[in-house]
Amino acid sequence: MAEPPSGTITLLFSDIEGSTLLLRRLGDGYAELLARHRQFLREAFERHRGHVLESEGDAFFVAFESATEAAAAAADAQRALAGNEWPAESEIRVRMGLHTGELRPVEGNYVGLDVHEAARVMAAAHGGQVVFTEPTRALLDESVRLRDLGEHVLRDLPGQHRLYQLEIDGLPAEFPPLNTQATRSTNLPALQTAFIGREGELAEAAALLSLEKVRLLTLVGPGGSGKTRLALQLAGDAIERFPGGVSFVLLTPVRDWELVVPTIGRTLGLGEQPGETALETLTEHLRERKVLLLLDNFEHVLPAATALSGLLSELPGLKLLVTSRTPLRLRGERLYRVPQLADHDSLMLFVERARAVAEDFELDDDNKAVIAEICARLDGLPLAIELAAPWVRTLTPRALLRRLEQRLPLLTGGARDADERQRTLRDAIDWSYDLLSESQQAQFRRLAVFVGGFRLEAADAVCIQAAADTDVLQVLDSLVEQSLLLQRVDFDGEPRFWMLETIREYAYERLESSGELDNVRRLHAEWFAGLAEGLDLESRTSDQSASVARIEADYANLRSAIGWAREARHGELLLRLATALWPFWSTRGYVAEGRKALEDALELAGSRPARVLVGLASLRVFSGSSDGLLDDVHEALRAAEELGDPLTLAQAWNLLGRVQGTLVGALASAEEAWTRGLELAERGDLRAERAESIGWLMMSANFGPLPVEEGIARCKRFYDEAVDDPLIRGNARIEHGALEAMRGDFPLGRSLVAEGRQALSDLGFSLLVAASAQEAFYVEMLAGETAEAVRIMRQSYESLESMGERSYLSTAGALLAHALCAQGELDEAEGFTRVSEGAAPRDDAFSQVLWRAARAKIRARRGQPADAEALAREAVARAEKTDLLNTQGDTLADLAEVFLLAGRRTEAAEVLEQAADVFERKGNLISLAKARRTRADLER
Repeated sequence: MAEPPSGTITLLFSDIEGSTLLLRRLGDGYAELLARHRQFLREAFERHRGHVLESEGDAFFVAFESATEAAAAAADAQRALAGNEWPAESEIRVRMGLHTGELRPVEGNYVGLDVHEAARVMAAAHGGQVVFTEPTRALLDESVRLRDLGEHVLRDLPGQHRLYQLEIDGLPAEFPPLNTQATRSTNLPALQTAFIGREGELAEAAALLSLEKVRLLTLVGPGGSGKTRLALQLAGDAIERFPGGVSFVLLTPVRDWELVVPTIGRTLGLGEQPGETALETLTEHLRERKVLLLLDNFEHVLPAATALSGLLSELPGLKLLVTSRTPLRLRGERLYRVPQLADHDSLMLFVERARAVAEDFELDDDNKAVIAEICARLDGLPLAIELAAPWVRTLTPRALLRRLEQRLPLLTGGARDADERQRTLRDAIDWSYDLLSESQQAQFRRLAVFVGGFRLEAADAVCIQAAADTDVLQVLDSLVEQSLLLQRVDFDGEPRFWMLETIREYAYERLESSGELDNVRRLHAEWFAGLAEGLDLESRTSDQSASVARIEADYANLRSAIGWAREARHGELLLRLATALWPFWSTRGYVAEGRKALEDALELAGSRPARVLVGLASLRVFSGSSDGLLDDVHEALRAAEELGDPLTLAQAWNLLGRVQGTLVGALASAEEAWTRGLELAERGDLRAERAESIGWLMMSANFGPLPVEEGIARCKRFYDEAVDDPLIRGNARIEHGALEAMRGDFPLGRSLVAEGRQALSDLGFSLLVAASAQEAFYVEMLAGETAEAVRIMRQSYESLESMGERSYLSTAGALLAHALCAQGELDEAEGFTRVSEGAAPRDDAFSQVLWRAARAKIRARRGQPADAEALAREAVARAEKTDLLNTQGDTLADLAEVFLLAGRRTEAAEVLEQAADVFERKGNLISLAKARRTRADLER
């Protein structure tokens, strides 16, 4: 078999969609169809000079030296498949994915991220569809027709990937949305039921949404009129018109209008940024994007409409689709009043929902008029119809109509200024409520305490404690059947239940009137405090990502529990919640919210528990507030020592090391703290704290005063010892790689850093992957590959920005400024120094040095020697107060560059000699050689 080609290679993966189903359906007959499919594909691939690397089962893996040939081969293969006469209901539909990269075969095959990316692209496609990436698109002939599918997240691959579809003459071009991971740009919820009727309304609203001048379209109507369902259909149909994404923002759990903009930001994956309002952060994120935001249930947060007006005026690519019971009353707002369902549509919706619970239900001449009357009595409101239809399981349509007739007089009992359809909907819910047993009614109203849904064990805990004779599973099953509860599969496969908002509001009113509200809210808050504590412990000792996902799923409930503890002035309960949640707040960017909860807990409880103090100080690190921070950390450490708890002590020592090392730049002192934290973590078998301590110690080996050879030995030792901890081993490879680059072994350095970052990526630690770009950047800068360093750091910067994580952003901005300055991109470099300056805490020694040194070189290149020298000298002075040896040496080299650009060769040579001394102490042979070489050139 010939050796696969090297260089710029386009990879093609393919497989048969639904092959397992076909095999079950056809049995032995599947083999013949599989063989015919393989013949078609192999002939097409070989005709276009494709190198078939693997062809097992229903899959092909092929390499092409030409992207255009790869696309042509894919098109020919799809035409051959489409032109074949397959047996009935057994058509072979093949999905294909293409990606281009720089590849070299290893033992006759390719390995690396490019291979994974091509496979992931294929997995995102549908049968008959050919999808490819931006690198492939860039190499295609202009004759190739394509469709831009926007940006997507591919499983196990960091960042967003722009994908395209190959348009093939004579073959279908319309496919369902790609099977990519749920992304912030296309997070519309999966719809479990068919969209019945509304063709006219959908066309009218879609026409309005497509108008360029319509920036804000508000679907207005009463609760239960189908606004959300119509909006979801509209948004789903519009996905391809918004390459920046279509995002669904549920505002139901938001009770404070001031949280609307932060909620939108959270939905888009943004976090808090020091020195910026949530509105400013959101505006900057969306500035260059063409985006559709669907804001659902806006009527209770109307004061936030002014913020939407500001976004629309600032962002020409933004379009808003809003559902609300009342208009927003903004200039340029276009209203679309969602009408009642037409008679025929109401009838079809009733029949569809009735058949879901009674398969033999039929619409016939005997019941058609009765069902039409039922729908009319329900005012054609979709929610009311969906509540009524399931009762055909136990009631005939005529009996159901009589039941409604018995309840209709209640319509006159509502407020005169209430919307009539709202009164009808309330009556429908009342009617469903009356059909429940007393026990079911009690549990139904108690379930209203949950915000954003709940799991079985939460309902069991809250409802059983309120009524010990209750079989909660039976109650939930009954309520789901009667459409008073909805159910979906949670992230881990467990069922999750929730109420439609109008139903929950009804149930909550019932709970208030029952006199049980305060007791049920107390039970709710206590249960979620216990859940938070259990998940916190679990995250310390086992799978952290699963624990975090569970907290995210129930975060609205946890917020509600915190709110009740505040209202009830229950300091101890608030302490429990805040203590368990601060690690989550610190890693997910809920900085201001977490600080407020911790501060309130301390005030209400009248005590200062050690772990709360540790949490509060940790959140201060992330918030960029450093005044008095070290004093707060020492107070937390003293409290932890008095407590004697290994977990709190380990966290406190790690926190002290972080402040001393990453902010103050005193890594020698920080190492003592991290070593102490490691001892405590090992004593308490605290996996997360142990990995954190070791990670910081290896980082210190790279950035701190430890000589390179000793640093390499440290990384190797931790790597060898951590046989059961891929996080430690990944970090060890990264820091080891940076140290090898200082010795001049760039291939080994790159390989180690890449291996380590891939390990972190495999673990799902996207933040650590982005942060570790610093080491990858440093390797390339030492190797003189400035363009590659810029590419790496840009990707890191964009990832950090999209995550809302700002701890590393100031450093990333400053490093980009240095590399861009070296490339002569002075304007952009200057901009990144401003980003770094604005984001860096005052006591962040590393970032404060970096942005000043970068700006000094920029000013020197622009002929401003006085400003340049002042900035460079201040950077040197600040670096000298740290034990960041490489930073000291680099900053002295930057000062020498400023002198050289000003024509002061003698002073430049003297400073370079100082830099060489520092690099020699560190063992950084590459930087040492460069400093001495430049000095020798100056003395000639």
